[in-house]
Amino acid sequence: MMYRPILCFLFFLSYSQVICSSFSNSTKLCPHHQNSALLRLKQSFSIDVSAFSSDDCNSASFATTDSWKEGTDCCSWDGVTCNSFTGHVIGVDLSCSGLYGSIDSSSSLFLLHHLRRLNLAFNDFNESSISAKFG
Repeated sequence: MMYRPILCFLFFLSYSQVICSSFSNSTKLCPHHQNSALLRLKQSFSIDVSAFSSDDCNSASFATTDSWKEGTDCCSWDGVTCNSFTGHVIGVDLSCSGLYGSIDSSSSLFLLHHLRRLNLAFNDFNESSISAKFG
């Protein structure tokens, strides 16, 4: 009988640690170097949403990168997916964003080492060079 209050207390302590650690992991921020890499990527493209049309894009398409601002967490940006535990950028979806330009071998895109998904569909990369690193 004497062990019951001690066991309850130990259970309470361990349960509260689990809850606290899950809250702290949910607020991971995008690492600064990845935030900077995405901002440089944005600057490397020209954006003209009206310059393209596709049946696969919503008629209200917008430049996804409009929400990409210096001093804000890139995990909250449109089109960016981050790992909820580490904060690393694992996905970038820039489809239907009116982008045109080129992605060469020095692109800041290659600084996103944890990137697992990249969607550049329905943009205008015609007659643009795309790095062989994608190959």
